[in-house]
Amino acid sequence: MNIIIPGQYPRSEALVAATRQFDRKQLTAERLKVIIKKDEEDFKNLQSDFAYRSTGLFQWQDLLRPFVEIIDGAESGSLKRFYETNLFWRELKCAGKWQIKSTLLDEWINKWFLPERLYEESDPMIFTLPFLYLFRTFAKVSLNDAATIIKIVAERLTAFCNKALCFIEPTIGWKQLTEEEKKIGISLLKEIRKSARGPVFFCTAFFSIENEKDFLYELPVDGIGIDFFANSTKVLKQFPTDQILLAGVLRTDSTSIETPEQLNGFMKVLGDEMNSESLYFMPSGIAELLPRVTMDAKLEALKEFACNCIR
Repeated sequence: MNIIIPGQYPRSEALVAATRQFDRKQLTAERLKVIIKKDEEDFKNLQSDFAYRSTGLFQWQDLLRPFVEIIDGAESGSLKRFYETNLFWRELKCAGKWQIKSTLLDEWINKWFLPERLYEESDPMIFTLPFLYLFRTFAKVSLNDAATIIKIVAERLTAFCNKALCFIEPTIGWKQLTEEEKKIGISLLKEIRKSARGPVFFCTAFFSIENEKDFLYELPVDGIGIDFFANSTKVLKQFPTDQILLAGVLRTDSTSIETPEQLNGFMKVLGDEMNSESLYFMPSGIAELLPRVTMDAKLEALKEFACNCIR
């Protein structure tokens, strides 16, 4: 089934409560692990038919904080609003050179990307990373240093078989990029895709991509994600014919469940221009913005719609 859920999935009420209890020293680490594993298993089952499955990143506070463990001298700083949402991420700070502790990399990947061996290394999974401009937004680091860090981690992740790598990048449409910034981004993606054993996806979110279409559609990736609540389908007129469209059709800033009529309306606009192999469905932004019960319901509705589309 062509649905993917990159990034952080919302935690269940049980896990949210358990995390608070743990922070207050009212719950042991062992008991918290059991509750996290239950969330991970439930989410794995929810994705049983997906082409690539996500762990949900339930142990991640945000996509940058785990990097503290593998960057020399790095630490978490103050909270900063995640673009124009109600999420807050901690900024990364580093006293010295932004350098990866390469000896810790394999252990770090096992901890954050393959937790508790819930998945085997050969299972079809999607790994999520912040892209260059998002990383720079939440870390006081040069773009070239950020590119080096991301390249080292991405090339290790793409060495696994049967995996998709998804970059999250809301900066597209939020801030005008310079030609030099764009050049560094394209160069980074070329290097990563060159050695990748699976597809590399690039997902925008929250903002109109209209003014950045030329740059976005020239990126050397296998698929591009577009938020179709911030964009009309008119932006697809120049969409590359050799790339997968990752269609953001589950609204992450509304608790309303998408109806079959709404989803059918989107498919009708697409018409016959895109076959099922070139189309994946996904949330329009970060799934974590919604309560778990709401996101589960949205996902179940999308799964039923996708099944009917295939038939």
